[in-house]
Amino acid sequence: MSVVLTLGVLASATWAVAGLVLLRAEARAYGSRALHAAPAGDPAAGVRYAFTGAMSPGAKESVREHLPSYFAGLAYHGGIFTALGLLLLALCDVALPGRILMGARILLGLGVLGGLGLLLKRLLKPELRRLSHPDDVVSNLLATAFVALALTGPVTAWMLSAMLLLIYVPLGKIRHCLFFFVARRHLGAFFGRRGVFPPGGAHVR
Repeated sequence: MSVVLTLGVLASATWAVAGLVLLRAEARAYGSRALHAAPAGDPAAGVRYAFTGAMSPGAKESVREHLPSYFAGLAYHGGIFTALGLLLLALCDVALPGRILMGARILLGLGVLGGLGLLLKRLLKPELRRLSHPDDVVSNLLATAFVALALTGPVTAWMLSAMLLLIYVPLGKIRHCLFFFVARRHLGAFFGRRGVFPPGGAHVR
């Protein structure tokens, strides 16, 4: 990989991280909510549940009723994380063994199918089209192109797609790569403290 491409990706990643840090600081500037009631449960147990059982189809009606989209989303994000891992290895000039590389390519292929399937669903279903914003389409296309080019190459096009994706991270909905975890942790801690997460679990005595 050329030095120019490497520096371009690193500069784009720096931009993405700096943008996310500033967005996080802006969100924190609103302050924290004062909780006056005595705890009825364990916030840490609530956080653990929020990132595990609360995300399962059994706990989410919206997931149970849309299982194909749920599994497409899992495949899509699996492909994205695989492409990011391969990008990091490429920047470090590390080559994967053939068997592992084949597994990665399978994940990338499933990721492309998942991304395209979710995009087509958004475009074809009238109720989703009405709820959609151009950012939804742009974010999907950038992420899906990044995964597809990780699978098919060439390297230059893949690196350019990585730069575009990273530059867009703090500008559009891809910022949820940070705020998903922030919001999920807050949700778990809040309802864990109230004794709601996990259901019937860890109450303070």
